[in-house]
Amino acid sequence: MPKGIPLTEEEQSRRRHEIFDAVAPLILKQGFAETSMREIAAAAGVGKSTLYDYFPTKEDVLVFLFEEEFNELNHLALDIAAMDLPAVERLRKIMDTHLGFLVKNKSLMLYLTQEVQRLSLNSQRRIQIKRHAYQDMLRSLVEQGIAEGSFRPVDATMASKILLASMTPVVFTTRPVGTPQEMLSQSLDILLNGLQA
Repeated sequence: MPKGIPLTEEEQSRRRHEIFDAVAPLILKQGFAETSMREIAAAAGVGKSTLYDYFPTKEDVLVFLFEEEFNELNHLALDIAAMDLPAVERLRKIMDTHLGFLVKNKSLMLYLTQEVQRLSLNSQRRIQIKRHAYQDMLRSLVEQGIAEGSFRPVDATMASKILLASMTPVVFTTRPVGTPQEMLSQSLDILLNGLQA
């Protein structure tokens, strides 16, 4: 907890964002493992002891970003999921929003996805909780589509996993077959309509 005048939770969160925004380019440039807390503090323009007030360990810097990114994406998706539209339309809108989010943060998200494997099991579990919350929201939407008769009865959990996995070849491909939006449209067409004639 920062010393002196206590900060509100919102102020602490804003300050954590400011610190991370200042150090993200440094981490991308020289790597997370190679970046010391002293360098992070210097890049953020704070003292090392102040940095520890916001991030007790270096891992916490990375985990914070993952959690905040998933919070933002989940918030956007939940707003769409609450719309008065058929489940299939809401699903397409959510996937399109997800695509925009990944394209906007492509380099950072690719790097962070690789780095997460090196984090402690406790940190990986914290990130997994956020991932599962997002996946559960998609699963619920698939279940709604099944109830509406838009989707055939399938394992909704498996369907949500496949939907999420489909984003990788759309965003992180070396052999594009169109723009990311065109590839997402093709991917969803295949997933929602199947391959069989």
